Order: sequence, then C-alpha cells, then structure tokens
Amino acid sequence: MHRIILVFIVGLGLCAPGLAQTPSDVKDGKVAVIGENPGIRLVTKEGAPPATSVSFWRVLQSPAGAGHVCFLTSDITGDGPTPDDLRVAFADNEKLAEYVAMQLMTAFDKAYGEKLFPVKTARFERSGDTATAWKETIRSAGTTVELVWRDFYEPFVIESRAGVPHNPYTILSTFIPARAADVIINGARAAGNPTPRMRGTRQSSSAFLAFAETWLK
Repeated sequence: MHRIILVFIVGLGLCAPGLAQTPSDVKDGKVAVIGENPGIRLVTKEGAPPATSVSFWRVLQSPAGAGHVCFLTSDITGDGPTPDDLRVAFADNEKLAEYVAMQLMTAFDKAYGEKLFPVKTARFERSGDTATAWKETIRSAGTTVELVWRDFYEPFVIESRAGVPHNPYTILSTFIPARAADVIINGARAAGNPTPRMRGTRQSSSAFLAFAETWLK
C-alpha cells in the first residue's frame, strides 16, 4: 500500500511562482501617533468663529512618547479680546506637546507652528462614559479645566486619506459626536455652544470624541 502524503504550505506573504497572492490587509505608512483626539469648538452665534477651541490628545504611542496634551484657546466670556482670555497647551510630556503641535496639528492649521502655545505642566483625569457624559479634568498650577461631552449622536468611523485635501496623513478614527459640550475654566463655563454639522452622510458636531485614532504618513 502506498501512502499519499499531501503537504499544504500556508503562509503569509509566501506563494508559489505563478499563483495569485492574497491582498494584504496591512495599510501602507509609518505610524505617527496612536491614541485619542477629542475636540470642542464653541460658538456664541451662528456663523461666528469659535470663542473656545479645544484639541485634546491622549497619546498611547508616538516618536515623542506617550502622555496627554490639551491645546486650549478661549474667550471665556465671549466678549472679545480681554486679559482673561487663554491660549495655552497643558501637558504631562513637554516633548509630546511640541511633537503634536509641530508635526501633526500644523498639517491642518499653520498657526500651531507660527505661534507656539506656551506649555503648562498638568495632571489629567478621565471619568464618565459615552452613555451619559464623558469628562476630562486637567489640573495645572492656578488652573483647573473640565471638558464635558454629552448627549451623543451615533458613532461612525472615518478614514481621511493622505492628499485629500493637502493632507500628508492617513487618519483612521472612531467619532462619537456630541450635541452638547462644556468647557469649564476655574469654575466658569466658557461662552458658546457646539454646532451640528454633517460629515459625509453622518450627523456630526463641532464637539466630538475621537477614539482608536491612528495617523499614518
């Protein structure tokens, strides 16, 4: 009796000459950052520029390490330029603050590179959930900031591809837009409210959570 031995070679990226290769599920590009990037923009009236803008980063991996950065610009009372206005970056990793500002944010807003944010050392704390309200608390010398997102729309996933428009990064992210948001600075709520907007066919907002975010270049 002869034995017939069948040998199956299964491997990733290994294929006999002349056989079709399986398409790769690996996306091209070098990972620039992995983490979360929620944002809030509050306006005091329709069509006005934001009175308060927040770009919050919880970074799990980057060339500058891990940590937190929050870029905050706020006309707290919404009454125009006054001495109580803020423009500051809170961070627990100063190198990360510089990296995010100069390498990531400037891809979309050149002002981050042209006028650097002063950096203040801070502690960061997360609480809440997406069923009720999500809260980030930032404590620095003389300043406590509370960021709150609530009343959420349905989540959706985005893939912003490099080169569209003039974007050097491919960005993958899960968005959870919020109908309502608060920026509370030393107990005072910043003036304004988020505005609803469409992102493609999905309902979004100028206040949103952005989770599972990865930037590729």
